[in-house]
Amino acid sequence: MDIADNKHINFLKGENVKTRFVKVAGIAVGILWAAHSASYAQSQGNVYGKIYADWYDNQSNIHTLDATTARSGFDLTRAYFGYDYKIDSNFTGDVLLDVARINAVTAVAAAAAGIAPVVTTDKRYDAFLKYGYLAWKNVLPYTTLTAGQIPYFAFDVQEAFWDHRYIYKTLMDQQGWESSADLGAKAVCVPNDMLKVTLGVTNGEGYTAPQDIYGDFKTALGIQLNPVKEFTVYLYGDCMQVGNGTLPGAAHATQSTGSLFAGYNLPDMWKLGVELDGQANKGGTANHTVSGVSANGSYNIFQPLQIFARFDMVGSAGDWNTGVDGRTAIAGIQYSPIKKVKMAVDYQWSLAKAYGAAAAASSDPAASDMFYINCEVDY
Repeated sequence: MDIADNKHINFLKGENVKTRFVKVAGIAVGILWAAHSASYAQSQGNVYGKIYADWYDNQSNIHTLDATTARSGFDLTRAYFGYDYKIDSNFTGDVLLDVARINAVTAVAAAAAGIAPVVTTDKRYDAFLKYGYLAWKNVLPYTTLTAGQIPYFAFDVQEAFWDHRYIYKTLMDQQGWESSADLGAKAVCVPNDMLKVTLGVTNGEGYTAPQDIYGDFKTALGIQLNPVKEFTVYLYGDCMQVGNGTLPGAAHATQSTGSLFAGYNLPDMWKLGVELDGQANKGGTANHTVSGVSANGSYNIFQPLQIFARFDMVGSAGDWNTGVDGRTAIAGIQYSPIKKVKMAVDYQWSLAKAYGAAAAASSDPAASDMFYINCEVDY
């Protein structure tokens, strides 16, 4: 049988070469477009980011506490720019840039008696790679494996619950006990709605520094429990050998960190959360133990308007860190006209333990008194 007699291609019979070429080309373009559309449905990209900005008024005695802080001003404290790409139903890539001020001290000049020294800092913005990872969903049943520079999980539950990161960091983040990102890998297993288990191995230096010369790793475990949808309990622990000598093989101390968080959230009404945190042998120094407690709550007056408050208290065993130990209180009101925009007027007070005695005896207390107007834009 002549192939031209086949009914499926008979439309080509009797036509000139040019006409046949146009029809075949049209069919090929249609097939390629259909294939592209199917591929696009599986792989999609998304640009995202956040901006944190504020206006502040400093009522504290900055000449006693912090000679680098201005009395009042506008500031853009953070900007994030990210891109995530869904390769297919199981693989996702993500890159996030974090732009913030360097705030590195470049010089300290002596001053007259009773006046704080003049401190010069580098206030330029600098960009860091915060995330750069590949996530593999269903690598095992109910399990996602993430590797690269990954979002860390020491306080991610607390930060999501607090939900005011643009105003103030969570306790462990603020104190520098843990980082929000690190180089390494983590496996997250979610067998049901009541349990989430995360196991991670990372460098332990965070996302602004490479692995140290000792080559030690941080191993960590996080367990999230939700016996009911509104109630969350999160337990976290990690340990890592930290070299405090100058050469590999020098004396090491095991730094270990633990955290317990419990929070109750009645959506669109109110929530209350409390966390207890501690770190032993901080920085690889034996007996340098720090601990803290943080409590926060909020109440939605009506849909776009919310009042919130928080109290932190930090201490060190044997008072070795009184310049940082102390108390912090925050209270304010938040207005969110749309989901991706938040604005807040708030007051922040803090007092380091080292200044407590001087503050009690002085008419010009050495506490930090700050008024803020904060803003977050999420895109």
